[in-house]
Amino acid sequence: MMKMRQFKYIIMLAFIGIGIGSFFSLLSITLNQAIFSLTQFALLMTMSAIMGILAIIFDYDKFSFMTQLVLHFVLEMLTYLIFIALTFGKTSIALTNIPTFVIIYLAIFLYMRQQGHDNARRINEQLANKKHS
Repeated sequence: MMKMRQFKYIIMLAFIGIGIGSFFSLLSITLNQAIFSLTQFALLMTMSAIMGILAIIFDYDKFSFMTQLVLHFVLEMLTYLIFIALTFGKTSIALTNIPTFVIIYLAIFLYMRQQGHDNARRINEQLANKKHS
């Protein structure tokens, strides 16, 4: 049986994915002056939630970080391709936007990695301060 803590963690990852997906979807809509149907919007938010949940891959210590990263990237790309094809009915849209996907993936990855380093530094400083006091 899934523990409540794990369930909350998965929900948190889904909402982070939805937040990031919403930002980039709204940016895309604004830049392209597009209009999404309710179905397209629902599919995009579902894709974003799944993409957020896929970050759970980084919690499996049995894989090296590089394996986690490659696996995560491939699964994110597959999710993107499937949902964009379902949302717009054309695989060509997803394929022509692969460079944009890679740039956005790298930007988010670098930001999240920097956040992780900052959090680790703060925790280490707090531990060092407790040790010296």
